[in-house]
Amino acid sequence: MEVWLDVVARMPDMRFWVAQNKTVPIELLVRLAEDPDPRVRGMVACKRKLPEALQLKLAADSDPSIRCGLAHNAKVTPRVLAILMNDDDELVREAANRRSNAPS
Repeated sequence: MEVWLDVVARMPDMRFWVAQNKTVPIELLVRLAEDPDPRVRGMVACKRKLPEALQLKLAADSDPSIRCGLAHNAKVTPRVLAILMNDDDELVREAANRRSNAPS
């Protein structure tokens, strides 16, 4: 974890690539979910290993592209999907409805 924290602290331009890494710890994803860069938060939203608490946080993100990415996540929980199906943004709602109707 120390190495990951050092990388994101010393090389901010690498945060997207850190979020993309399959071995990144959940604790770091929690931090990256608050990143000012929507690309970083969007990459976090696409991670299949997100715990529901982090999904809920991202479902409330101010950027609709983050919420849309979460709606496309194959491992989004039914509770989070229900929230996204009632989103203010039409594209988020459509993505959530498609995910809801997709075979498991």
